[in-house]
Amino acid sequence: MKILLPDGIGYKANLHGHSTDSDGVFTPEQIKKFYKENGYSIYAYTDHLYMRDRSSLIDEDFIALNGYENVLCDGRPGAICKCYHFNIYSPSPKKVGMVGVSPWFYEAWNKNKTEEQKALSPVVDYCSEEHSVENANAIIKKAKELGYAVVYNHPLWSLHDERDYVGLKGLDGVEIFNGGNYICGSEPDDQGIIYDRMLNDGQRLNVFANDDNHIKKDFFHGYNVLYPKKFDYESVFECLKNGESYASSGASIRGLAVDGNKVYLGVENALKIRFSTNARVSGLLIADDKPLTEAVFEINEYVDYFRITVEDFNGKKAWTRAYFKDEM
Repeated sequence: MKILLPDGIGYKANLHGHSTDSDGVFTPEQIKKFYKENGYSIYAYTDHLYMRDRSSLIDEDFIALNGYENVLCDGRPGAICKCYHFNIYSPSPKKVGMVGVSPWFYEAWNKNKTEEQKALSPVVDYCSEEHSVENANAIIKKAKELGYAVVYNHPLWSLHDERDYVGLKGLDGVEIFNGGNYICGSEPDDQGIIYDRMLNDGQRLNVFANDDNHIKKDFFHGYNVLYPKKFDYESVFECLKNGESYASSGASIRGLAVDGNKVYLGVENALKIRFSTNARVSGLLIADDKPLTEAVFEINEYVDYFRITVEDFNGKKAWTRAYFKDEM
């Protein structure tokens, strides 16, 4: 039997959030305090076009990841403007430097910063501002060359369709749930159809559920449960990059394993469990007289990958990433 996710509580993480270093209303220190008080152990600071060393916020119970949210727009911001938003994460607490930066957006987001503040967040290179798959891939490629991880944010809020995400290359993951956008009504609570389309395009992607917090109402809606080998910055980064995690808006997964053609899943108090694959091999379990706590599914030779969605009695969900045949 191969264990894909352990039967453990893991470390709770928000991997997309904004402080007063961009358009958030709370300082980095306040954000750390709020999230620690609510059971989180990991937080990624992904301010718009601003990436600085966050190691001063790391302690024995809390990992602060260095990151930034990059922007590539079809024209200037507006109600019908398509845009790529990528979270880009550093592999080291002391490594900073932004790649693929739009000159216009850099100036827009950093116009009120001092030269000293700007120096803490250096720009390695700039990008073409045209919104296209090709230019998005150029940004991803440059980031990966520096060892960064790259996640594609809120595709529906970005007004994207297949023309915008089919053909992307080199991504580490995609947001399947964005809490800030969900509570504003601009996204559904599950973007699994987009995820499947990207998987069937040949992309191997992890999934993430994030707050994308700016103001207090954005906090504590989406989170990720990570299982790093050690609780330090580098191990957390590798865990994020390798998909040793699951995404959630409130439901819990307690273990995932494969043995031959069988998939074994443990959950907590679930109403529904959906088993999805690339083929016509699927399953849906619905609780009747008592909550679901486990499930077994079978795969056959036509299945290239499977993924699982769990829903609890409050309508909250949890999502595994896609697991491919060569991982089983």
